[in-house]
Amino acid sequence: MAPPHAAMSSVAMWDRRYSKKGYAYGTEPNDFLKEMAQKYLKLSIGGDNLPEVLCLAEGEGRNAVFLAGLGCRCVAVDSSRNGLAKARQLATQRGVKISA
Repeated sequence: MAPPHAAMSSVAMWDRRYSKKGYAYGTEPNDFLKEMAQKYLKLSIGGDNLPEVLCLAEGEGRNAVFLAGLGCRCVAVDSSRNGLAKARQLATQRGVKISA
């Protein structure tokens, strides 16, 4: 098991990375996610039974925002406050809603 200070330094490292201008990995979703979403998600547009997705280690939100754009209800989780702030900002820019 890693010592407690190792976890704290990891959080600090991601906060530093995500505090920079722009998006570290861009704003488009991961290619694998795009392929799998197209293959497996069956979305009911305008329905009440929207798929719920938990996006772990979400960083700056590119994947959660993409899924929200397809109609999913997304909860984005990340250890970086800076990353989640940018995720909320990206969602607003794209006109979608995520919980982050």
